[in-house]
This record gives sequence, structure tokens and C-alpha cells, in this order.
Amino acid sequence: MSHNQLSGKLFDDWSRLKSLLVVDLANNNLHGKIPTTIGLLTSLNKLMLNNNNLHGEIPNSLQNCSLLTSLDLSENIFLTGNLPSWLGVAVPKLQLLNLRSNHFSGTIPRQWCNLSAICVLDLSNNHLDGKLPNCLHNWKFFVQDYYRDGLRSYQTNSGAYYSYDENTRLVMKGMESEYNTILDSVLTIDLSRNKLTGEIPKEITNLVQLDTLNLSNNNFVGIIPENIGAMKKLETLDLSYNNLSGRIPASLASLNFLTHLNMSFNNLTGKIPIGNQLQTLEDPSIYEGNPSLCGPPLQIKCAGDESSNNVLVSTSEEEKEDGNENDLEMVGFYISMAIGFPVGINILFFTIFTNEARRIFYFGFVDDVNYKILQIIDFLIVGVRRMMRWR
Repeated sequence: MSHNQLSGKLFDDWSRLKSLLVVDLANNNLHGKIPTTIGLLTSLNKLMLNNNNLHGEIPNSLQNCSLLTSLDLSENIFLTGNLPSWLGVAVPKLQLLNLRSNHFSGTIPRQWCNLSAICVLDLSNNHLDGKLPNCLHNWKFFVQDYYRDGLRSYQTNSGAYYSYDENTRLVMKGMESEYNTILDSVLTIDLSRNKLTGEIPKEITNLVQLDTLNLSNNNFVGIIPENIGAMKKLETLDLSYNNLSGRIPASLASLNFLTHLNMSFNNLTGKIPIGNQLQTLEDPSIYEGNPSLCGPPLQIKCAGDESSNNVLVSTSEEEKEDGNENDLEMVGFYISMAIGFPVGINILFFTIFTNEARRIFYFGFVDDVNYKILQIIDFLIVGVRRMMRWR
């Protein structure tokens, strides 16, 4: 019943629908609170109420829906209250949790580290504060490579099977899109546009299967985890608009699948790493707002680069000078040849023709040489003729 013009409140009495496996009322004009009786749907696998006008808190009765794998309450704007800690205990099979663009506040409960099956976590555009839990490595789908299938099959009480192709809207690579069979395609964490504080826990680098990590527009401080290059599957990394400091880790250059990067508006310093996929990210705006960063693609040169450039310049100048010297030597050689050859010939002829004895000796020597050459030629001709006769 999604993507219709349904309006009004959600009906209160769900007691006679206990066999429901999927409730998808997304993208309508429903308003009011989520009824507590929805917790009677103990067989429920998916609850999709996103893109409506619902308000109030997430009812505690939902913890009775222990088989939930997908919960999408995003884009309701008016949902409020703290994030329920019981989600991490009572709903252990949850794979998709999308609470984006609401008015949730408070901290991310540490109990959520027990959501070991989580594949998509989107809490962006809320009012969350506090630090990130340092137990994120418990999310095994982000740590190990598991088979994921967004097209799920279910068996009803009557024994019949049916399938449901789920979809949700996510912001990926800076663009909001609707994703079908989402659990088969992406592993994403989006905590952007909140008020989260503290350092980015180093444990986050254990999430080596993660495709998208968006922590932008928060109040994170400290350094970027040094081992961030271990997150080999990352395609999107957005850490912009925080208070991060220090150098960009060199390991970032080992992320071969990275296509969307944003480090802008922090307090990062030093030279931007180069190599591999980073060389293709040539937009300087992804580093802007960090006045102490230097190196390509920024126009700001690093101090070490200037000295190395000077060395290169001086070396090239020396090579140019050596080349010029060689050119001068060659020019001098050709000039001397041009002058020396005719001078030598003139001296030879002058010596021969001004001295009669030398002239007689020279021409006699030339006649002897010519005579011997003619004898050799005659001998060769006779030998060839004899060989022709023998054949």
C-alpha cells in the first residue's frame, strides 16, 4: 500500500492481523502516532512507515516484534524522543534501520552494538549527540563477507511462500536515491547532520566490508584513524564539516574503490596523500576549508616540494650548461676541420710542386702503386676465366 495518497491516522486495532509479515505504508500522507497495538504483530518482518507525517516516539511495544529485519521510519520529521536501547536486545535480526530526517535526540545506545546482522544504518539529520560506541566491530556484516539477498522469501502459517522486494531511500555519493533489494547491494552507515562529539573510534576501521561511511556535519575531534586504509571496500567516505585535526593518513591511498571523498572544512594539516584511486579525485573542493593542507589537487605547494623543485631546476640547469659546453666543443671541432683540411691539402701540394726531387719521388710512388693494382686485377681476371672453363 506504499506510494499512494492514503491519509488520516494509522488504525489502532492490529490484534486481528497477527499473521502479517510485512507492513509497508511508506510514501503516503499518514499522520498521528504509531499505535502501540502494532507490537501485537509478533510475526512481523518488515515495518516501512517512511515518508509520512507521523509524530511521537517509537512505541516500546515494538520490542515484541523480535523477528523484524527491516525498520524504516525515515522522513517523518516529527518523530521524537531517544533512540530505544531495546532495539539492540529485543530485535537481534535487524538488518535495515533507517530513522533519517526526524527529531530523535540523545546518544546512540551501546546496546546497539548487539545488532550483529545490521547492514544499513541511517540516523542522519537528527539531533543525536554524545560519542560513538567503540564496540562497532560487533556488527559482523560490516566485518565479514556474508551472502546478502534483498529479495526475501517467507512462509506463512498456511505453508504458502511469498517474496518481498524491499526498497528504501538513502543518500549515497552525495545524491538521494531509492534503492531496491538494498541488502544485496550496499553496506552503509550514515550518521551525518547530527551533533555527535568525541573522536572517531579506531574500531570503526574493523568494518572492512563497509561501502559507505558518512560522518559529516558533526562535532568530531581528534585525528582520522590511522588504519582507515583497512576498509578496502569503501566507495564513499565523507568526514566533512567536523573539527578533525592532524594529517590525512597515508593508508587512505590504498582504498582502490573510493569514488566519493570529502574531507572539507576541518583542521587537517600536512601533505595530501597521493597514489592509486586518490589520483583520480582531482576536485580541490573535497579538501577546502583546511588552510594547513598542501599538495595536489590544491594549488598550495608543500615546503618540501619547493626544495625538491629547486634541486630539479638546478640539475636541469647544470645539464643545460653541460649540453651547451658540448655544443661549443662540437662547433669548435667542425670549424677546425673546415679550416685544417684545405690548409693541409695546400701545404701538401706546395711541398710537392716547390721541390723537384720530392715531386719526382711522389709521382714515381703513385705510378708503382697503380702498376701493382693493375697486376692484381689481371691476376684475378685470369683466375676467374680458368674457373669458368673448368665448369
